[in-house]
Amino acid sequence: MKPFLSLLLLALIFQSSGCNIFKKNDPKPLTELEKLPPATQTGKNTFGCLVNGKAFVPISSVNLASVYQQGTLVIYANLYNPFRTVSVTLNEKNYGSITTQSYNMVSYPDYYSSASFQTGSVVCNYKPQNTFSGTVTITKLDRALYTVSGLFEFSTITLFCDTLKITNGRFDIKYIP
Repeated sequence: MKPFLSLLLLALIFQSSGCNIFKKNDPKPLTELEKLPPATQTGKNTFGCLVNGKAFVPISSVNLASVYQQGTLVIYANLYNPFRTVSVTLNEKNYGSITTQSYNMVSYPDYYSSASFQTGSVVCNYKPQNTFSGTVTITKLDRALYTVSGLFEFSTITLFCDTLKITNGRFDIKYIP
């Protein structure tokens, strides 16, 4: 009888202390913002943003591309099933150099963004001239290692589709010179 009372007393102590040895600790699900890659500056080939509050993160570096040539920097990412793309482009006048600064995305055709999102059989193409707010901030540009890092956000609209609001964007990507 004593072992039974000892076990019962031990179980009551664990229960009252909030410790339950039988309870499984399920991890808390990540928020949409926590699903994004960290904002790094080391050429990790990452890209992510929130699209209307939902995480947009390419599953591999195969879904990323960046080119920086003759004063034009293009950063592009896509997903499949359903097909979605997000891109930003900076065109410096007279083939000038992109620098670590913020660029206004409504200065079309110099700086702009574009996107394409498929919902079912409908494809919404957001053209550069339809961006009505946004910025891209280049936080690091390494011309020796061919990497570019930065932050971005923009909002755009197109006929017959919802307004697209991109927030918390970040990229840390190797570019093709």
